[in-house]
Amino acid sequence: MINKIVFAVVTAFLTIPALAQIIPVTNGYEVALSDVRLPHADGGTIAFKPCEKCSYDTRRVNGDVRWELNGKAVSLSKFRKRCEKIEDVDNNTVTITRHIESNRITKVAITVRDTE
Repeated sequence: MINKIVFAVVTAFLTIPALAQIIPVTNGYEVALSDVRLPHADGGTIAFKPCEKCSYDTRRVNGDVRWELNGKAVSLSKFRKRCEKIEDVDNNTVTITRHIESNRITKVAITVRDTE
């Protein structure tokens, strides 16, 4: 029994340097749909408020951005059309994911809670 405890403690100490090496790759923002301005086309810009009292943060997007609607990849135009149908924009949130190193938006996702 003591051997198992000693082994567990030693193993835990050996993993500490590995945990120190973890570096976040992406940063996500969850904002109300009312605080997001979607691009009209690939290569346009997306603007969003990272916090309620923040000013809009505007970022250029390209064709590599993944647009997700209820967990499924869709085109930007389909994403925009569906978001335009949402009546309760304050209670539907959009998750915007930014790659930290390249400072680019990589994914914009929404799970729609209202009915069509």
